[in-house]
Parts: sequence; structure tokens; C-alpha cells
Amino acid sequence: MNKEVFFEYYFRFLTLFFWPSIFYKIIFIQNYTLESILFYSYTSVGIIYITLLIFYFMSMKKLRNINLHYRLNTICSYILTLSTFLLSPTNLTLLYLKFIFILIYFYFSCRMVFRFKNEEGVVGIISSLLLMVIAIWY
Repeated sequence: MNKEVFFEYYFRFLTLFFWPSIFYKIIFIQNYTLESILFYSYTSVGIIYITLLIFYFMSMKKLRNINLHYRLNTICSYILTLSTFLLSPTNLTLLYLKFIFILIYFYFSCRMVFRFKNEEGVVGIISSLLLMVIAIWY
């Protein structure tokens, strides 16, 4: 398998792993043990992805690539959203960091759509807006 395809599938897996964790908190009765398992499992898989992605782009000498910045900010905003949503909803520092990363995520998504004509950024725009709504609503 090609490394680009591997990272693409891994990124899709992380995205699909994130949204059920959010919907679990909204729909079902909360259980702190299960929420912490969801958070730590997503965070560990996300950190592995971030590490592999950075090493891959460093070896290719493409550290200024828009896909690297878009994917890093996506995973970081997802991790911060899960941390403030599942584990510590009253921590203001994490809330501010989450808003900063969501705004950066929105910026790179808009940049992917309008400057680089990549349709993956449309998903990022919708996702960042949905994260903002969830952050403000809950």
C-alpha cells in the first residue's frame, strides 16, 4: 500500500472514530469510565498518527504542505474537543485552546478550498462549524 493512501485511510478512520464519541455523550447516559476510555483511546491513536505524519512529511521535506497543516489541526482540534467535552467540561484553559484550534482548523479548511481547490476542505469547514456549535451549545 502506498504511504499516501495509508495516511488518507488512517485520517478517515480517526475522523470516523471521533464523531461517535461525541454523539455518545449527547445521546446516552454518561459514564465517566467509558468516556475516559473513549478519550484515551482516541488520543493515543491520534498521537500515533500525528507522529507518523510528521516523520513522513519530514522525510519527504514537505513541512509546508497544506495537507500536513490541515490534518494536524484537525486531529488536535478533535482531541481538544474530546478532552473538554468528555473529561473536563469546566476547564476554561482547554476551552480557549479548543476555540483557537477550531478557528485555525477553519482557516486551513477555507484555504484548502479557495486557494488549492481541494474539496476535502469543504468537509473541514462544515466540521469546524459543527464543532463550534457543539462547543457553544454544550
